[in-house]
Amino acid sequence: MERITVFDSFAGLFFRKAQIFMKVIVKEQGFSFLDAIILVNVCENPGATQEQIANKLVLDNASVARSLKQMEHRRLIRRVIDPENQRTKKIYALQKGETAKKEMDRIRDYWNNIFLCDFAEQEQEEIVSTLQKLQQKAIDIDLDKIIQEYFKST
Repeated sequence: MERITVFDSFAGLFFRKAQIFMKVIVKEQGFSFLDAIILVNVCENPGATQEQIANKLVLDNASVARSLKQMEHRRLIRRVIDPENQRTKKIYALQKGETAKKEMDRIRDYWNNIFLCDFAEQEQEEIVSTLQKLQQKAIDIDLDKIIQEYFKST
């Protein structure tokens, strides 16, 4: 169990440091941390729905809706009614949103370079590969099922 405790504290530390850095920097760009990650997701997944974005980022629909509304007002994104399902709107980044996303990428690259600068290129590739595996594992986990199993076992 020690290994899990250590992993949890490492992951938390990495995330908190990156989040603090990103919050300060993106605030200067006129974004909240949440807005920044949602905008990046919209740009990387054109045509996604609000629900798909919320699910992918593990966020509640209301937070995503508020953020998208603000971005639409700022002309960073547009919502288009899905011709196959009139109740659904697909979300696309506008030019201003794509430009902002490029700045978010530059900020993320800056952080990653600082974070990984002491590692050899092969070590960096191994770290990225391992993190991608962990990300996929997290995506694949059915939280409802795991929570039920946990309570049944106790």
